[in-house]
Amino acid sequence: MQLSQIKLRRKIDTVIPILTLGLSVFGLIMILSSSQIQAAETTGNAYYFFIRQLVAWIIGAGVFFYFMKVPLDGLYHNRNLFLISALILLALVFFPIIGPKIAGVHRWIDIGFLRFQPAEVVKLLLILYFAGNLAAKERDVQDPIKTLIPFICVLGLVVGLIMLQPDMGTALVIIISSLTILFIAEANIWQYVALIIVGALLLLVVIYKAPYRASRLTAFLNKNSSQQDKLGSAYHGNQAQIAIGTGGLWGVGFGQGVSKYSFLPESHNDSIFAVIAEELGFIRTMIVVLAYFYLAWRGYLITRAANSRYVKLITAGITTAIIGQMLINVGGMLGVLPLTGVPLPLISYGGTSLIVSMALLGVLTNASRETNDG
Repeated sequence: MQLSQIKLRRKIDTVIPILTLGLSVFGLIMILSSSQIQAAETTGNAYYFFIRQLVAWIIGAGVFFYFMKVPLDGLYHNRNLFLISALILLALVFFPIIGPKIAGVHRWIDIGFLRFQPAEVVKLLLILYFAGNLAAKERDVQDPIKTLIPFICVLGLVVGLIMLQPDMGTALVIIISSLTILFIAEANIWQYVALIIVGALLLLVVIYKAPYRASRLTAFLNKNSSQQDKLGSAYHGNQAQIAIGTGGLWGVGFGQGVSKYSFLPESHNDSIFAVIAEELGFIRTMIVVLAYFYLAWRGYLITRAANSRYVKLITAGITTAIIGQMLINVGGMLGVLPLTGVPLPLISYGGTSLIVSMALLGVLTNASRETNDG
């Protein structure tokens, strides 16, 4: 790739920072509403989760502005370092000293003053790697030996390590964003279709090899099951849909929802969309959903207008990661997709997820300078 093709414009797409700020601040407000009861019961401080998320937001804002300014050619040249870092981070969660097993899973690195989820960070690192790698292989992108096989090996290794944690939701987001980058890179269409088919079959095997994943899928496919099932694997989804239905058009009022009173699991985390719908109602919740779609539209406009192959690939991967994760989360809450446990980007509780989402959108804002339309 000719990096000289990237000609920096002075203007950025200001819509992306505005939406990033708006959705993340809205997330803080909804975490304040949805977490106070659980925080008071578990920590004795009703503002515990809110304060932690506020600290993460401040860090995330700094990260956003850093990635908004960092030279993209530096990201391009360090692509192999990003891959090595991703693999090291994913391996470290299995070292007992710094990778504690919490609730039966290995998803965190804990070094005393800092605890974070490496799989979330890897979402960013792998997009930076694949965008740079496939940009550099422009002439060989349809060669299966030079492109497709290495792509499958890297993606398979990363996803395999994430599934060992296990964290299927994050693995799905990484797969979707990586496949998008491969598609935009103009890989051979038949190789691409074959890859998707094989991947889907492997996904089904992974689901049915783990009883809890199989039970979630079964609960999703059999919504009209017995009452016992509705109190088991289908409980989470049922409670989410009850909360959403209770909100009606205009909601029961901010802070007035009852689903967070131990009825709805993860009310301030994965299920925060259901709390939003209950308290604010369908009309105002649709404004939130449309904000995500508008953000995605702006992202894909940047992809279309990109003046270099690298910018085209990196913006496509980032935009798909954000909108894909939103659709997986909201689809699970609405019952049109199986529950996977992914947070709602920028809004759900979770410091690592918030910071990484803001980092991704910082890069997207940065890349908006490097288009042909300005």
